[in-house]
Amino acid sequence: MRKVIFAVALSLIVLFSSGVWAQGVGIPVDIPGTGVNFFLYRYEGDQKPYNQVNAIWANLSAAFDQWVVSTQDPADLSGKDVHIVVNASGSVSVFLKDHFIVEVDQYHAKINRATPQQLAEKWAANLREGVEKFVSINQPKPVVKD
Repeated sequence: MRKVIFAVALSLIVLFSSGVWAQGVGIPVDIPGTGVNFFLYRYEGDQKPYNQVNAIWANLSAAFDQWVVSTQDPADLSGKDVHIVVNASGSVSVFLKDHFIVEVDQYHAKINRATPQQLAEKWAANLREGVEKFVSINQPKPVVKD
């Protein structure tokens, strides 16, 4: 009986671990300076997708830079500015104000066992949290006169 239980347990471990390995590895995409993880950019194989991740960080930076350079007014940027756009072809993208951030692809949706729309909602929620934290960290501090 012990051998059967051991064999079943070992089979389950192999089954579940192969499911995890099938998901590929990933590079965390965080919201700059906040410690908030936006999502995990997953990939398979040895070729790391640094160009794709850097493009997403560039998109995030452009949106945040515009706010920093223009006003740094907390009323001008918030998590409410994050939205999802589904275009005519059916692709689903996450935007911050009018800045494109990332398109949810079928690969990430499949790995996360979600539709692109469902995954976009999750990523948008993470981005909303990151935007709120970014604004709170980077808003101008009141000047105190002696």
